[in-house]
Amino acid sequence: MADIICRNSILFDGSGKFPIIADVAITDGKITAIGSQLDGIHGATEIDCQGLWLMPGLLDIHTHLDLELELAPELPEVVRHGTTTVVISNCSIGVTYGHQRHNGEDPIVDCFARVENMPKSVLSRVADSCTWSDSQGYLHHLESLPLGPNVVPLIPHSMLRIEVMGLAASISRKPTRRELARMAQLLEAGMSQGYAGFSTDALPFHFLANSPNKKKKIPTQYAGFPELSRLTNIVRRYNRV
Repeated sequence: MADIICRNSILFDGSGKFPIIADVAITDGKITAIGSQLDGIHGATEIDCQGLWLMPGLLDIHTHLDLELELAPELPEVVRHGTTTVVISNCSIGVTYGHQRHNGEDPIVDCFARVENMPKSVLSRVADSCTWSDSQGYLHHLESLPLGPNVVPLIPHSMLRIEVMGLAASISRKPTRRELARMAQLLEAGMSQGYAGFSTDALPFHFLANSPNKKKKIPTQYAGFPELSRLTNIVRRYNRV
């Protein structure tokens, strides 16, 4: 028995073939039958899809919805356009390690304000709401939210550097051996916890937003080849992106 039947839809099956007119039966959130004029299914809710497209959900691989998830986790503007999966923590920035406020530094505001052209007041509200302080805690937090789409998090390199080195050091010097080992340890933890991969950034106009760092770029751009090589080798071992 199906829960829902979508009748007479213009069905795109995701294969690249031309669409067909078809009924689609859904049971427990999964497609259980596709055909022309499905019958013998009683008690299902029927949706008239005549003239409407029915297609697999879209996957948005580059978003910065990390902050919006804290304000409106249903992401209605995303799902109403057909996107059912979003990747977050791109461009090396995110909220994976919480607010990361130490010694007067405010990394979420500093990293996001100019990169994403977001108001500092909104960013401060999000930072205020961060109750977790590590990558596992962030996953638990995401699981507690009434999410609209599926959410795929990455480990963001700038925030990883800040977590280990502090913001000031992460934009002014190389990591010590101990610091690089700690970054590798935290990245490995993230991969084992189920993060989809690791994000970096090299765009020349991604600057920090707060004084005295307004002429400084976000921390990932100060990483040298040995650091990037060590970290991406961890990602490769886990077959992540």
